[in-house]
Amino acid sequence: MSVSFEEVAPRDETELLRERVERLRSSLEWAREAIPAPIRDELHRAVDRCDERLELGIDWTVVALAGGTGSGKSTLFNAIVGVEFAISGVARPTTSHVSAAVWGHDRADALLDWLGVSPESRLRRDDAPLAEDPELTGLILLDLPDHDSVNVHNREVVDRILPQVDLLLWVVDPQKYADNAIHEGYLREASATGQPSLVVLNHVDRLSTEDAWDVARDLQRLLAEDGMHEVPVMPVSARTGQGVDVLRAELEGAVQARSVAADAVAADLVDAGRTLERALARDADPELPDVAELVAALAAAAGVDARAEAAAAVAAGRASSVPAQEPMRLEVVDRERLDWVDAASEGLPVQWRVVIDEAVTPADELTVAIDQALAAVEWPVANHAPLFRRRARGAAVSKEMLRLGRDAVRSAIEPAVVAPTSLIHQAYRNLDELTVIARAAAPEPIARPDAVVAPEEPEPVTEEHEAPLPADIWAPVMRAEDGGKHR
Repeated sequence: MSVSFEEVAPRDETELLRERVERLRSSLEWAREAIPAPIRDELHRAVDRCDERLELGIDWTVVALAGGTGSGKSTLFNAIVGVEFAISGVARPTTSHVSAAVWGHDRADALLDWLGVSPESRLRRDDAPLAEDPELTGLILLDLPDHDSVNVHNREVVDRILPQVDLLLWVVDPQKYADNAIHEGYLREASATGQPSLVVLNHVDRLSTEDAWDVARDLQRLLAEDGMHEVPVMPVSARTGQGVDVLRAELEGAVQARSVAADAVAADLVDAGRTLERALARDADPELPDVAELVAALAAAAGVDARAEAAAAVAAGRASSVPAQEPMRLEVVDRERLDWVDAASEGLPVQWRVVIDEAVTPADELTVAIDQALAAVEWPVANHAPLFRRRARGAAVSKEMLRLGRDAVRSAIEPAVVAPTSLIHQAYRNLDELTVIARAAAPEPIARPDAVVAPEEPEPVTEEHEAPLPADIWAPVMRAEDGGKHR
């Protein structure tokens, strides 16, 4: 089965994911008996998770400033926002509350409620100067409590929020950048989970150029030991504004990327597809049997064809009357119905045949529906025609009776047979679409060579080998008194 997808604008992704989740939900309802209970329960849990994330909104990019006591998170928060943000009744800087700045026309209240940001701790775009930053529209910037706080509640807040954000800005200062609490407790975990991170070395205005170089290099080395080989160190002074413009540029780039909530919904759908592969037949593409063929067979069994021939005979003068409509025979309907179910479930797992069989109206009810539809038809009157018009009149009345009879049979089987089968097929295709997405998302297998070749001896690592720093690391830490020189 081939599935095609359209390119959509980033802000349309919510609707695209919502449609896929809704298709999964409706398909599970229609085909619930075709999927084993454990798989079905797992899929329903995935739908619930997706609903929760979509309800909160996935078009926001959540960035959190995290760090220890004295790192200057709150000052950096204000420097990025461009306004001194003070919570009413609370002295700044505070390490006990989560503050949020929101860039965007929407309020993001549901998401902020879920994150645990109190209404009085929210700064909105309507408060200048946020309205002047269209490049940051869609950004939610959080100022978290200190991760090393003696207050257990504060650490719990940090631990709860960190997994939910798109980008972590770890703020460290030159005195405590090597603190084991942040490396062991957080940075290595972020590295293991692959959570996007940046490390901000704050207070560089307090250092000489040479000292800033040494601290930055040593911090980069520690990050490499934590597994963060590609995470840059960004020297910043929140107090003087040095390097804040570079950091804001990083945030603008983050806003343009897909949020972690969107990734989570997409990942849940991919996982659902992998789960569904256990309940679906790979590459099966169910086809609807020939409806016209079924209609013709049932109409003939109901005597429609015989009555049409009799009407033509009356018009031609070969018969005196058209026989009365005979009741439909149950065994004929049952046979045609089972043939339909067999054809409609060809290539599908056995349980899907059961689902189609249960969705299609039972033979006894279908028999009654066909009889009622035929009894309601206003059949054309078959009279003897003049000699020169007998052939044409006979053909015309026969054709009209066939059309009316087959239309009546179709009106009975469309809602009872064709529609439910089409819905089951569509449910299968919707579910199979997820398996196609899952297979597309799976990593390609690593090719194994026919012969095992001994690897080359790695070059010895010397003590002078260190992780490289960002190429522009000196730009933010240049000082006027240094005369623009650096080593």
